[in-house]
Amino acid sequence: MKMFVFQGKSSNFGDDLNHWLWSRLLPNFFDEDDNTIFLGIGSIIYDNHPPLAKKIVFGAGYAGYTRLPKIDETWEFRFVRGKQTAKAVGVPEALAIGDAGILIRLTDLPNYEKRHDVSFMPHFESAENGSWEVICQKLGINFIDPRWDVDRVLENMLSSRLMISEAMHGIIIADALRIPWRAVRPLDPNHHAKWADWASVLDLDVVFSNVGPSNILEWTMTKFWKTRRVIYWLRKQRQRLFLLGGKTVLPSTVRQLRDLANSPGQLSRDENIQKVTEEMREKLEELKRDYGNVSQKRS
Repeated sequence: MKMFVFQGKSSNFGDDLNHWLWSRLLPNFFDEDDNTIFLGIGSIIYDNHPPLAKKIVFGAGYAGYTRLPKIDETWEFRFVRGKQTAKAVGVPEALAIGDAGILIRLTDLPNYEKRHDVSFMPHFESAENGSWEVICQKLGINFIDPRWDVDRVLENMLSSRLMISEAMHGIIIADALRIPWRAVRPLDPNHHAKWADWASVLDLDVVFSNVGPSNILEWTMTKFWKTRRVIYWLRKQRQRLFLLGGKTVLPSTVRQLRDLANSPGQLSRDENIQKVTEEMREKLEELKRDYGNVSQKRS
């Protein structure tokens, strides 16, 4: 069984969580046999997975990044991220249990001193295009880059009293680890819908704040979201545009993030996060029973 992980041009905390989490919860479980594909953390229910391969969905979601796949006998749904995904792929709502990243609650994590009052994590695309680290430095806010390795991100999160994030998995993991959080509405509207999918199973109303864009380049990009070829061109010209002043920080965004940092955080209810954790734990044990023998024979 091969674990599928989305891999862009840069690392991303939400995607990299797959390697970090499953190596701890399912050690020696995966190989490179792509006749069976494991779909864990992420909006990775795509229409371009190998059509004849068996696809085991274990907490993944559908976010419209590709067309809806044709669901046939090659798809095996153990559970999905949320109610919107369940409806889209045509499985019972009872299989909408939550984002598999919540299973981080089953791992052993160090206890870190709370040395950061507030930390901010942008979406990985905003980390590339924005001036968020500069803004955080101005405000005395701890900056967390989603392109860092998972252990470094987790250490910074666990050392924080409040987590602000534009990256969905920054919020999902903060909520799972009971770190109060505030959600920033992603600059790219293509990333909006999936948040409601995760929140639906926790009976959670996410209160979004609009913060940004952080600089002139990001401000320009917000004018062209519907013209993707312009967005791609702007990203390719990023360094040249930075030299021409595209990295200049927008004062209004500094004020918006400062105000948000002084706001109280959110959390899902304890009983809800515990409920979905136990349901996922049961699904994990079922997966081990059904496929663990194969993995043990192989190793």
